[in-house]
Amino acid sequence: MRAGSARDLARRHLAGALPRRWRHVQGVARRAEAVAGHLGDAEGAVLVAWLHDVGYAPSLAVMGFHPLDGAVALRELGAGERVCGLVLDDVQAALERRGRGEIEA
Repeated sequence: MRAGSARDLARRHLAGALPRRWRHVQGVARRAEAVAGHLGDAEGAVLVAWLHDVGYAPSLAVMGFHPLDGAVALRELGAGERVCGLVLDDVQAALERRGRGEIEA
């Protein structure tokens, strides 16, 4: 999967259903693009930036935990293991924020 198809997939699942989430994803992707030249895998970083919150999409949510739902959906859509793992790694970020009281359990 390439960054352009990741963007299209995220747009298809988030833009209409969750416009605030879509704007957030666009902002994350812009930041990833801005620093991509300093990363070893620039394309991969931008690709995952587009996909990191796709599990919030009502059309993909099954378990109700966006990192897991996103990783499972992406695996079913044929995304590589590395991409799925990085999307799933958003679990750590969510757990950390929950632990700090920034989001509800």
